[in-house]
Amino acid sequence: MWEAHPMSKESYDVMDLKALRCFWATAKHASLTRAGIELGISEAAVSQRVKGLENYLGTKLYEARGGRVRLTTAGERTMQMAMELFDELNEFEQTISDAGAVGNVTISAEDAVLRYLLPDVVRRFRQEYPLAHLRLLTRTAKETVELVRVNEVDLGIISQHELPEAIDFHAIRTYQAYLLLPRGHPLTRAGKPDIKDLLNEETLNRYPFVVPVQSEDERLADVLKSQGLPYNVALEVGTIETVKQYVVQGHGMAVVSGICLTEADRDALDTIEIPSEFGGATTYGVIWRRDKHMASALNGLLAILGATAVQA
Repeated sequence: MWEAHPMSKESYDVMDLKALRCFWATAKHASLTRAGIELGISEAAVSQRVKGLENYLGTKLYEARGGRVRLTTAGERTMQMAMELFDELNEFEQTISDAGAVGNVTISAEDAVLRYLLPDVVRRFRQEYPLAHLRLLTRTAKETVELVRVNEVDLGIISQHELPEAIDFHAIRTYQAYLLLPRGHPLTRAGKPDIKDLLNEETLNRYPFVVPVQSEDERLADVLKSQGLPYNVALEVGTIETVKQYVVQGHGMAVVSGICLTEADRDALDTIEIPSEFGGATTYGVIWRRDKHMASALNGLLAILGATAVQA
C-alpha cells in the first residue's frame, strides 16, 4: 500500500505551480501522454512533477489503470481547486497586464509638435487605449528635457540636439524648413527663386523677418551671421500660427519648419524650401529616461509614433 510521507515545510515553502499544472492537465485528459502533449513536455516529466506534488501534499492524487488515469477523492478535490486557482491566476495576470493601459501618460513638447505632429497619434492612441488618460504639456525643448530628466513627464518630443547621458533620443520624423512669403510677393512674382538668390544684404534689409518670441532655434541667425549677412527682425510674436498670420498680412517673411505647414498655409503663402546645407532640416524625436519603466500604454504610444525618421 502506498503511504505518503509529507515533506517538512518551512514557512516559505509553496506549492509548485508547474506540478499543479501538470496534474491539472493529466486529470483533464485522464492521460499522462496527452497531458505531456498539451504542455510540450515528456510523459515522464509530467509523471515526475505530479509525484512531487503528491509528496508535497502527502496523499495519492490518481491511479493509472490500463493507460487511463483515475482520480482519488483527494485528486478530485485538488482538481477542483486547481481549476479555480488557474482561473483566478489568469484573471490576475490580465488585470496586471491591463493596468499598464490605464492611468496617466504625460507628454511634453513645443506647441508646433502638439498642434501638427500629434493629433493623428493621439487619435490612434485613444482608440487603442481608451482607459488611459493622456496629458499634453506645452513646454520649450529646454523645459521638456528637464521635465524628462527629473521624471516629471513620461515622454518628451523635441528637435534633435545634445542631451544628458541618462536620456535617450528616438528619431521619429524629419522636416525641411521653408522661407514663407505672402502670396504674390515681389520676390516670387517671376517664379520661386532659389534660396541662394535671396541671401544678400539688399534683400534681407528690405524684407525683414517675423519670428516667434523666445525661440530656442538660432540656426537662421547663425547661418546669416556666418555669411556676413544681416539678421533683420521686424516683429516678434507669440506662436508659429501668429507668425504665419503676420506674414500673410505682409509684415515680413519667416522661416519655419515644415512640421507646421498645412495645405491652407501653402494656398495662402509662397513657400521656398531651404536646403540642408543652410540648416534646413529638423529631426524630431521622442526622449525618455533610460531607466524609465515602459508600461503597455507607453510602449503602445511609442509604436504609434514610429521608430525611424521619415522625410516629410
